[in-house]
Amino acid sequence: MIIKSLFQPRNSMHIEDVDAVQKLQDVLHEALQDYEASQHPEDPRRAGKLLMTLPLLRQTSTKAVQHFYSIKQDGKVPMHKLFLELLEAKV
Repeated sequence: MIIKSLFQPRNSMHIEDVDAVQKLQDVLHEALQDYEASQHPEDPRRAGKLLMTLPLLRQTSTKAVQHFYSIKQDGKVPMHKLFLELLEAKV
């Protein structure tokens, strides 16, 4: 949740108080760094590594949604109603 909050794309939503969002992201970034430093002192770059994985996770997420949507469109595999609702919300 912290990582997602740090890199929420600003162009996909209307933000009324950009400074407040930036301050919140700074606080969350510090919290992530502090947490990782306390839990994994042997790897001081761990927080940065986690943040660098975000673009790949977003890309993978988009491809997964596209894949499951195509399966839904083909109608070959029955899907649970909740999963279908989540899928529709993403598309």
